[in-house]
Amino acid sequence: MPLKIESHKNRKNLIYRFSACIALIWLGMVLGISFLEAPVKFMAPSVTLEVGLDIGRQVFGAFNKVECAFALAMAILLIIIRKKDPSMIPLGLAWLSLTLQTVWLLPVLEDRVEVIIQGQTPAPSILHTIYVVLEVLKAVALAAYGFWNVLIMKTGAEITWR
Repeated sequence: MPLKIESHKNRKNLIYRFSACIALIWLGMVLGISFLEAPVKFMAPSVTLEVGLDIGRQVFGAFNKVECAFALAMAILLIIIRKKDPSMIPLGLAWLSLTLQTVWLLPVLEDRVEVIIQGQTPAPSILHTIYVVLEVLKAVALAAYGFWNVLIMKTGAEITWR
């Protein structure tokens, strides 16, 4: 039986639900990869710094592509329904964090990893700290956006800009 959306409001609610699901799945992936996998791999006694960094570079490179796909899918959905409400603020922060990581931090951090893999020692840097701060910001923003929209779905309230 095909899905039939009977009204504009029902279509809008379906898209709210779908965008909240994407945000919460994305949040789960951020928590699992950035805050669990990344530090835990270095706890294995057989993993050298070079191997751990190379694995991390591969994982974060692939994960960044998935994150960009999530961000694009959400943008398309929200354009379709012309969403304009305060929940866009945390989502905008998540997108900003992802953009900074994609166009600035990941390329620079990959260069640093390459230097370490080549047996050299790069100059001290706070780039990893900045990356972690952006990951925390992204996680909080995705949680706020996802749960905000779940709350809207549960209450049926419509929150709009005035």
